[in-house]
Amino acid sequence: MSDYQRQQEAGPDSGIRERREMPAEQQWNLEEVYSSAEQWEADFRRLDQLAAPLEQLKGSLDRAAAVADFFRQEADLDRLAEKLYVYAHLKADEDTADSPNQGRQTRMRGKLAELAGRLAWAVPEILAQPHGVLCEWTGSEALREFRQRMTKLVRRKAHTLSEPEETLLSKAGEIFAAPQQAFSMLTNADMRFPQVKGEDGQLRDLSQGRYITFLISPQRRVRTEAFAAMYDTYGSFRNTLASTLSHTVKTHNYHAQVRHYGSALEAALADDHIPTSLYDSLIAATHQALPAFHDYVALRRDQLGLADLDMCDMYVPIVPDCQIRVPFEQARQWVLDACRPLGQEYCRILESAFADRWIDIYENRGKRSGAYSSGCYDSFPYILLNYQGTLDDVFTLAHELGHSMHTHLANHAQPYHTASYPIFIAEIASTTNEALLLHHLLQTRTEPSFRAYLLNHLCDAFKGTVYRQTMFAEFEKLIHETDASGQPLTPDALGQAYYDLNARYYGPEVSADRRIGLEWARIPHFYYNFYVYKYATSFCAAQVFYRRILESVEERDRYLGLLRAGGSADPLDLVQAAGVDLTRPQTYRDAFATFAETVQALRRQLTHPG
Repeated sequence: MSDYQRQQEAGPDSGIRERREMPAEQQWNLEEVYSSAEQWEADFRRLDQLAAPLEQLKGSLDRAAAVADFFRQEADLDRLAEKLYVYAHLKADEDTADSPNQGRQTRMRGKLAELAGRLAWAVPEILAQPHGVLCEWTGSEALREFRQRMTKLVRRKAHTLSEPEETLLSKAGEIFAAPQQAFSMLTNADMRFPQVKGEDGQLRDLSQGRYITFLISPQRRVRTEAFAAMYDTYGSFRNTLASTLSHTVKTHNYHAQVRHYGSALEAALADDHIPTSLYDSLIAATHQALPAFHDYVALRRDQLGLADLDMCDMYVPIVPDCQIRVPFEQARQWVLDACRPLGQEYCRILESAFADRWIDIYENRGKRSGAYSSGCYDSFPYILLNYQGTLDDVFTLAHELGHSMHTHLANHAQPYHTASYPIFIAEIASTTNEALLLHHLLQTRTEPSFRAYLLNHLCDAFKGTVYRQTMFAEFEKLIHETDASGQPLTPDALGQAYYDLNARYYGPEVSADRRIGLEWARIPHFYYNFYVYKYATSFCAAQVFYRRILESVEERDRYLGLLRAGGSADPLDLVQAAGVDLTRPQTYRDAFATFAETVQALRRQLTHPG
């Protein structure tokens, strides 16, 4: 291990490095996309050359063959635009304070909005045809390769505006995105956090990426001080952040209203053809399963030996004798071994993710916080990490590799126009990888303290991915309904609503610091338009898939078929074809039953560790 790796994986005790100090082998290889800024600029100029012939087709989309020709040319434009955007946003996220990279991303966002406005006439022109004609086109041989796209377009007919109206909305896309961009720049580039005393009493840097390393400290003083420092910093920007979130919600509600949807929730779910009843059923099933969660919270309080549990105590391992620090190379091997049940081809591609440098591993100053997988049809499916060497970071690696493997398999099995898959399916691939990793570690590690740690991790995964994300989903629905009713989303209103919801979910065992009411201010997913519920539904589906993968090659192949299917059909249909029905309440009840059983297994392991 290099000195740099040792410093990065030593936890919050080391300083945050500058980007230029990071060795190339620990960075993603973006030269595979563009080897120079000049290459990017040359392709950027090509966008207008590809858009011009499309604009000349205006007024001619009255036959199935003409629509198919438009779709093919449009795909060439979209494919290049995605490549340009992926490079721009990945470079920008390397260092959010780097002006040239931020400028490139801003230009690309502006160009995308411009192109959308220039071609906004196309969908209204197609949908101006009678419903019967559109259905005939959808089933025609001329549009066979675009059947899924036509099916989705026909559904949008009632929600598509006139050509001038669609053009105005498209041209305003960059303006509508401004609150989210302001939130990102404030929280990632401009916001500065105070130092916090570490376990040895020395001052350490606090950052978005390192916050969790303080929260897992066995010393409650460290956890409490970091919690206060994080939320006091956010609290000092509470008015600005309430404004950015409020205007994002208003944008969602505005689009739903002008497109004649019953609600912003209905509008957000429409493209995936997901009924709002599924969203409501998830929340209802989670409410019914809160007693099991409260039981886990009580176990956590007892194990930590605390009279009162606070929210800063929700991440520290409750197996204090098992101090886990995982070097990245060990994390790599664990993930590779865990995924072997997915077959030789899957593992061969997985190994190339490391060899070909898909992954940007460590935190540097100004780097975007968190983790994600991002790419396009003509690039690697890149991964951004802020690896700190915790066990959670290992599971994050498995999670993001699940996304990237999904992208790779879909891109190599599908043509461009059906390769892209919805987030609803994407989170299944990532959480199934996590489930396989947990299973592998439970099967191969026999130390009582480590096994208890893993059981606790599974409980925490349910907490974070099902209970917590469903709480987020309920909050998101609440604030959209509040705005739609004409009530203002002030900092106080947001804080009180969030605090009350947090109290309901975490239950009477938690005496929460009032600062937790500010957590809404630091959740970027609230800007993603009803995104978070998909984590919960996917986690429940993954509990079924990983068991079936282990059972037989046939079930494994059904699962891999789901990944290779990309976006070739509606997501609920694809998941059901692979063997899981997410419209059935029993799917969620089974998942919560697994959680309750895990809590009891953890209790037994802690009570009788031998």
